[in-house]
Parts: sequence; C-alpha cells; structure tokens
Amino acid sequence: MADTEAGPSARPATPAPPAVDFDALRGTTLNTSPFTWGTVHGMLSRPLLDRLVEEFPDRGFTRTERASGRPGEKGYRTDNLGLVRDGRPDPEALRRLTPLWRELLDALCSPGYRSAVGELTGRDVSGAALEIRAVRYPAGAWIDPHTDRLDKLVTQTWYFNANWPADHEGHFLVLGSSDAGDVRRRVLPRAGESIVMCPSEQSWHAVTPVSASAAEDRKVLLLHLTEQ
Repeated sequence: MADTEAGPSARPATPAPPAVDFDALRGTTLNTSPFTWGTVHGMLSRPLLDRLVEEFPDRGFTRTERASGRPGEKGYRTDNLGLVRDGRPDPEALRRLTPLWRELLDALCSPGYRSAVGELTGRDVSGAALEIRAVRYPAGAWIDPHTDRLDKLVTQTWYFNANWPADHEGHFLVLGSSDAGDVRRRVLPRAGESIVMCPSEQSWHAVTPVSASAAEDRKVLLLHLTEQ
C-alpha cells in the first residue's frame, strides 16, 4: 500500500492559478461619463492569454448583417458563434473549442464571475441570463452607433488580437450621443483589453469598419447579462 503521508522534505502542493482573475475585474475603476463603463486589464495571465489568442475559434461562425441608414435600426456586419445561452454552454459549440477555451467558459459561467460583475457595477446580476458568443470582424465589418437593449444589465467585450495596429481600424468608440463623430474615447482591440458597460439610454457606442489592410479578423468574446 502506498504511503499517504508526506515525507519530511515534501512541500505543500501549490494551488493552480484561476483561469480568470476576478479580483482584477472587481478592482476596475468605472467612468461615469458619458455613461457607466470601464477598461479592464489583467484578468488573464500573459501565458494563458497568449494561448487563448492562438486558439481563438475559427469554425462554425454565421454572418449577421444589416445595412446602415434604416430609421431606428443600427447597421452592422459581424460573424458570430454562440457559445453560452442562458448560462449553459452549447454542446455543439463546445466541440469546436480547445480544452483551454472550455475552461475559460466554465470560469465565466461560474458564480464567481457574476459576483465580481455585481460588485463592480452595483447591479444585481445574480439571476440574470448569461449569453456568450465569439465574434469575428473581417475586413469591412462594423457596428453603427447604438445603446444596447435596456434589458441588458451588463455587457463585457473582451479582445483576442495579439497585435492590432491603429490603422487596421475596428476601434471601439465610446460616444457622447448617437452622432458617430461625437467620440469621447477610442479603444484598440488588443489582447487582454476588455470593456465593461452598463447599458442605458446614454450608452452610445460603435465599432468602426475594419480596414481592408487588416492582416486578420478582429476577434472578440462578447458577454451579456440580461434581465429575465
């Protein structure tokens, strides 16, 4: 029978680091102008982030598109892959993911993620429906100025491009109004960068069209916590 007691030179086991550092989310400072939003850093370690960038899903995406200029409707063009619906990972989507991406989804579906989001935003998301999808923006893809539906309590946008020069466009725009020229802040979609927003009637934002010169798709993980 194997000896179950540690010898005198044995060291305590070091616990594995969490897939997501929720304290980094809790510690984010939110802006209150022109609406409630903030940029989050450090939720993933660099080695882990590098692997997730390399393993970002590349199959099973569906194009969604609506032309700009329709009264009362935002225009957009994006390629989407649903991963989690109502807090439950989609079995078919999981088969398209690497084990590391499955671990990331498990962490984001955990009570710990909801707790961190609630502490950061002050919104009760304990009973909210969680939706997660991977999004690719190929050349020319964009989203017009919009505010998100008001039943969405919190939105987090997470970027997975290792290098994204400014001239590739695809910038996330924080807007002061529905005017695409009323830009208060630009955010490049670079790996490790993440944005948390609390949708409201003032939460105008957009994504500029990805340049034809972009060497790769703009890669995003989009999370919504929606009131049920």
